[in-house]
Parts: sequence; structure tokens; C-alpha cells
Amino acid sequence: MPRSYIVKKGDTLGKIAKKELGDANLFTLIANYNGIHDPERIFVGQRLEIPTKRDTQPQPPPIIMVPGFNLIPPSGLDNIVRTFGDIVEYIRDDGTLDQRWEDEQLLRTPLPFAIPLSWDPKKQVANLYTHKKLKDLFPAVFREIERRGLKSQIRTFGGCFNFRSKRGGNKLSAHSWAVAIDLNPETNRMGTSGDMSSDVVDVFKSFGFTWGGDWSGNFKDPMHFQFCNGY
Repeated sequence: MPRSYIVKKGDTLGKIAKKELGDANLFTLIANYNGIHDPERIFVGQRLEIPTKRDTQPQPPPIIMVPGFNLIPPSGLDNIVRTFGDIVEYIRDDGTLDQRWEDEQLLRTPLPFAIPLSWDPKKQVANLYTHKKLKDLFPAVFREIERRGLKSQIRTFGGCFNFRSKRGGNKLSAHSWAVAIDLNPETNRMGTSGDMSSDVVDVFKSFGFTWGGDWSGNFKDPMHFQFCNGY
């Protein structure tokens, strides 16, 4: 059974992980276990559940395997950078992103069915602009959605690649690496429970995605799915 820990003055998730789990690098596990979107945002008096040793074992591969695809969702910023590239190296002095990032890391991959664009539903998104390492994964997810008869649950597309900070924070969003996707944003606003189909959520999770609807408080983001965790 997990045990509780009350955050004290001066605590960080790294310090808590070192004290409770013996390894400061396991802070991402505590963050994930408690639905903490930004590991730097904890407060004095906050109750955290500390996972057991069994819970701290490496995550198993996704349930549904994609031929030729063998990535495990990276956990934490360091692993995201190791897996998808150091985007900071491409940021210019004025804060804009050098075009080389897109040229070297991103590509367009066809989807099995087109999705209306959220801010202009007359336009249809037939190709997803995503990280090159996920070019086979995203189409496989949507093929499975279609196979399960859930196509009607995907009403609008809210974006994949978008170089920006997280909403409500100053860290880069997973969208900056183009490893996240927003769906049905009109009815799944950040900070709400939304109405995302639980069956659609199950499909994304079965391919290794983290769902923002599992995050807590104002960070709950039911439109959002990302192929990374602990960040």
C-alpha cells in the first residue's frame, strides 16, 4: 500500500524521492502517481501518496504494439530530450525557434481519416505534423479508434506541433516536440473534467500515451494526450 507524505517547507519532489525512495531521480514517479503536471509546483501541507517499490518498477511496453515501433514513452525532461532531441539548441536569442528544428525533426504523416480543424471546422486535417519518431504511432492510434467504431468521438483537432510554454507555466509544452495532440478542445478545456470518450482514452493509453484528464486541479487537461510522462 502507498504511504502518505505531507510536504514541508523547503521540500522538492527530488528531495522527497531521495528521502522516501532512496533516489532523487524517482521524483517523476511521485509526480505521476499523484497526477502532478508540473513537478516544481508543490506546496507546504500538500499530501502526497508515495508509491511502493512495486509501483516504481519501469513501465511495461504499451499493450498494443506497432510493427517497427519500439519506443517506450520517455519519463521526465532529460529522457524526453534524449529521445526526441534537445530543442533548446534550436531556440534563437530572440526566443523564436530556428526552422532547422522542423526540417530535421518533424514530418507529415497521413491519418486514416480526416478530422475537422477546431478553429476552422470547414478545414479537414488529413496529415499530422508530428515528430518523425512518431510517424507510425499516431496513424496506428487513429486506425484503432476507427476499428473500434469510435471515429464519431473525434470531433475536432486542436493541434500537435506548437512551439510554446505550458499553459500556466514557463516550461516548454510537449507540443514543442510535436509528441502531443489535443482533441475536441471546445468541450475539454483545461481545468475541467470535459467529455472525452473513455473509450478513446483507453485507446491512447493502450499505445503508451498519458492523458491530461488524469492530472489534478487546474492542470487537468482532458483534450490532451502526450507520448511522455512525468513532465
